[in-house]
Order: sequence, then C-alpha cells, then structure tokens
Amino acid sequence: MHEINLFCFGFGQVAKAFINKILKNKIKINLLTTSRKKTGEYNYSNLKYINFKFDEKSFDKNLLKEVKKFSHILISTPPISSKDLFLELLNSNNNLLEKSKWITYLSSTSVYGDHEGAWVDENAKLIPSSLKGKTRLQIENRWRILSKDFPIQIFRLAGIYSKEDNLITRIKKNNSKIIKKKDHKFSRIHLEDISGFLFKSLKNFKSGEIYNIADDKPISNEELINEILIKYTLKSPIYIDYNDLEDSTLKEFYSASKKVKNNKAKNFFNYELIYPTIREGLNLL
Repeated sequence: MHEINLFCFGFGQVAKAFINKILKNKIKINLLTTSRKKTGEYNYSNLKYINFKFDEKSFDKNLLKEVKKFSHILISTPPISSKDLFLELLNSNNNLLEKSKWITYLSSTSVYGDHEGAWVDENAKLIPSSLKGKTRLQIENRWRILSKDFPIQIFRLAGIYSKEDNLITRIKKNNSKIIKKKDHKFSRIHLEDISGFLFKSLKNFKSGEIYNIADDKPISNEELINEILIKYTLKSPIYIDYNDLEDSTLKEFYSASKKVKNNKAKNFFNYELIYPTIREGLNLL
C-alpha cells in the first residue's frame, strides 16, 4: 500500500495518532475530516487536508459528494444526545459507502456492563447499565447490521491514555480524584497501541468482526496512583470512597467492573503491544 484515501469522521486524538502511524510508514494520505472547525484547508504534521464543519445542529452539505470518493473511513466521534451522527447521515445517504473498502467504528468496552470483576471477551454477555453503555450497544448493533452490506469492523476501546493525557499529568494539575472501591480494576490502552491496531487492520481486515482493544493487565486506580506518587514524588490527590458517592455518571461508571481480554485482536492482527501494561506506558517500571 503506497497511498490511502482516508475519511475521518471526527478528528480527535485517535484519528491524529492513526494519521501519524500511517505517515511514519511512508504511505501517502489523501485526507478528509469533519470537526467543529469551519470548512477549509488545514495542515497536520505537514499534511494538507480538507475539513468540513460538522456538529449536531448542522453540517456543510458539500461533504456528501466528497465522502463518496474515499475508500477508508474511520468513525471516532462519541454519541451525541444518544445518536451516532454518521449513522444519522447514512439514513438518507447510504450511497456514501459505495466505494468503501475499510470502515472502522470505534466503540467502548462500556457495552459489557458489570461482570463483577470477571474477565470478558468479545463473546461475553452484554449487560450495560450506564446510559453510555446502552447507547454504545444500540449503535454497535446498527453498525453490525450494515456490515452485511459494507466492510465494517468494530473496535471496543478500553480507557485511553497517552503521553499528554494520563494520571500523572492530571495529578500534577491537581485534577484527579481517586475513587476507592475494593478490587475494582480498569482495563486501559495507550493511544499508540490503538493506532497500531488500526494500522495493522489496513492489510488484515474481516468485515463484521468486533475486537477488544485493551492492554494485558487491568489495574486499580488506587494501586496505580500509589506507584506514581512514589516514583514521581507527587502530592497525593483526594481519595473518595465509592459508597460515599452520590448518584451520578461517575458512580454509574464505577458500578461496572470487568477485566477485558485482548487475545482476539492480538492474534488476528499479529500485533505486539508497545505498552503491554500501563506501568510501561507511564514509565513506572
């Protein structure tokens, strides 16, 4: 592959990391994006691209004729008001996907809901309790139906972190409160590994499949922060007991506990994690 026509619906951290990965591998990119910025020509990493303004209220209609030219499509925007804006666009414009060869929808492991700390894989029961999880599952199901007619895969992402956005940076900014809940472990994934899986899938793709994108070892926030404080000599953040939380999105999030298996994705894409655990990712080892 020497050239790729890529349309990114949403141009946030994952899409940009993916672009960086493609460019590092010396592949030419013809890039089209959507964002809240006004329609126009922009530059990212010395790559010129066209962005079309798109938000929940309106979008530049000229986008429709341009998307049809693109063979690869990444949908990375989260639901807004319980809707996937790209799916809403497809309701009356299904022909947008006619030339597509690779479509990836980025979902979330929130679709699994609470499994009382047990391991889950892609065949586990989906019992989301949060509004976010329920919405993601509804949207996933619509993408799965579309995958019968178009080349679509779904990536369920664990908690994303990066060099720029992680627990260390949030503690330094005094922007982190730690919820204490016994035996509550999180599955995470480094931004660079997400882009690695996406890149591998450009040459190894199977429509209709779902993959968990997570690292090898879930770890609790409490355990992780104790290691961070010792390693970097930082001031301890505020600790809050889970049982003291008022009903909120945060309490809803912590009510679901599971550990996410990544075997299917690693095996299918023959991918070796750059950061097998968050300890490598935060340089704690």
